[in-house]
Amino acid sequence: MSPLTPLISLLLGMFGIAFVGAQVMEVPTPMPSKGGVYSTPATVPASTCPDLIADCPFGFMYDNSTGCTINECAPDPAIKQLEYDAQCVKDQQRSLKEFERYNIKDTERRFKELERGKFTVPAEARTQMEQMKSQWQTAQALTTCQELGDASRELNDSSNDINALLRDAEDAMNAARCLKDAQRELKDFERYGIKDVERKIQQAKKKRVAVPEGIVSGLEHVKTSFVQAKNADNCTDINDAKSEMYNANNDVQEAMRQLDLLMQMPQMLKQITRELKNIERQWKTATTKAKRSKADLSDLVARGQSLLDSMKAIFEEIKAAAASGDLERIRDVMEDSDADAREHENEIFEIIRTVEALSNAPRYIKELDRRMKNISRQAKDMQRFQKIDTSTFTACLDNVKPLITAAKEEAGRRPADPDATMDAFSTVEEAFSDCEEIRRSLEGSQEEFFGEFIPDQMMNGVKGGPPQTILSPPTHSEKKVIN
Repeated sequence: MSPLTPLISLLLGMFGIAFVGAQVMEVPTPMPSKGGVYSTPATVPASTCPDLIADCPFGFMYDNSTGCTINECAPDPAIKQLEYDAQCVKDQQRSLKEFERYNIKDTERRFKELERGKFTVPAEARTQMEQMKSQWQTAQALTTCQELGDASRELNDSSNDINALLRDAEDAMNAARCLKDAQRELKDFERYGIKDVERKIQQAKKKRVAVPEGIVSGLEHVKTSFVQAKNADNCTDINDAKSEMYNANNDVQEAMRQLDLLMQMPQMLKQITRELKNIERQWKTATTKAKRSKADLSDLVARGQSLLDSMKAIFEEIKAAAASGDLERIRDVMEDSDADAREHENEIFEIIRTVEALSNAPRYIKELDRRMKNISRQAKDMQRFQKIDTSTFTACLDNVKPLITAAKEEAGRRPADPDATMDAFSTVEEAFSDCEEIRRSLEGSQEEFFGEFIPDQMMNGVKGGPPQTILSPPTHSEKKVIN
């Protein structure tokens, strides 16, 4: 081994040269000729290593796996060190820019925030701040990685010292701000979380509505926690008392929603009573007509009376639940009875319409006869005075006549079949409508004339509507019994 080998290895180690899968060998001077012999492990014959033909002034790479020196030059330590130094300078300069943004400017912002809060910035902190800014300005002119690194460490130490000086002042400012915010929050809570509840309790008592015990006891708990929070002199105690206060208030607010329902019950009961009276009034009128009718409507009347009695029973059950003040019972009764009450209401109004239709059937049949007579006369006038061929019009009217006869037979059938009767009347109306279309086509007129022959209550909604549209509608608007 050459005497220079240890020295070269030491120099390369000082410059931080990295070896990847190989190590630097001694620098041959001068470069050997092709096929030269070099030192290799005793186990590897020199004749098996490759010839060294590269010009490597800084030495050759050494292959540990084969024990041979190979035709690859070792890196120039000077060049690698320059690259490392250049990258280090860039990184340090970038860190200085970030330091200005996140340390210097942020510290200035903290100074201003303390001043706005009317708190004194420690004089020592201001002095160190000026020193830190001066250090930062000086660091801008540094050019080596070592100098920039030392400057960065000094700047970070200065920033940490300033943070320690500001911490007490900011803690005092935050504590004062916390107390101020808490007092404002508690003032609003007293108005909406306590006084509103007390006002509703008084309203409930005036309406003679039983106030749930949970509201009374819960409100006392809220008031106790409120006083504790209001008298606390630090944020920790205030937050603890507020947490207890809001937890208790959540229970009170849940109970208040139940109290609101109880307070609405009297008005709901009045509305239900009013609507039931309206149904009873219409039902009374319908039963009177049923008694006067020549048709046997006893089955319809019995069914309607049963529905009305069932609705009254539901109402009594609701009133009993409301009087008990038991919210669970009220909710259960309302949920169980709502669908039944709606079905009963719809069915009883359907029966009322059917009874009125069947009771009006004789009068309606008379109107059909008069109607046919008037229309037939008009067909003759069209042919006589307007010289219009009315054969198609007359043929259409001839088709209506057996339909009128069928309607008469259905209306006189005993026992009466309400659905069949209304279907028969609707068939007649549809046939008349067809004839009306023919009449307009022949005469070229859009004048409506059928309506003047039939009473409004019997013509209401006949065209295009379901069979029950020929019925006389209830005199009062139909309302829901239970909302």
